[in-house]
Amino acid sequence: MARPPLLPDAAILAVIDELRGQHAVLTGTRLREELARRHGLRGGVSRLYRLLHQANHPQPAQPTPVPTATGDIAELQAQLAAALERARLAEHREEHHQTRWAGEIHRLREQVHALGDASHRLRVLEQDVLDRSRELASAHLRIAELEARLR
Repeated sequence: MARPPLLPDAAILAVIDELRGQHAVLTGTRLREELARRHGLRGGVSRLYRLLHQANHPQPAQPTPVPTATGDIAELQAQLAAALERARLAEHREEHHQTRWAGEIHRLREQVHALGDASHRLRVLEQDVLDRSRELASAHLRIAELEARLR
């Protein structure tokens, strides 16, 4: 079983990029010396040369194939029509969703407003009950005084 490399490819490629900026020609020997100086590891020869070649000769991006046959164009048109239909349905669902939640938010705001009014009325009624209780207690005392005088 092969041992994993001690130094990741990204670190080696970073050293390659840095050294290429300093030297017109970067050799594998120079790269191995720099890796030994920085990291204490020289690295495997085949791996370093593979990364050096990769850095010096980047792979060109593969061009996307251009449809040439009428079947390809028809297939692309069908895909476009399907994508447009999905977009239309998604927009319809979003509008429905927005309408539903706007109605729900309005209903909840109305409930909060009604509860605010009920809370205010409750405080007024509690104060009224307290006032009436005081008046009743005062009336009971007055009745007791009058009864005491009559005897």
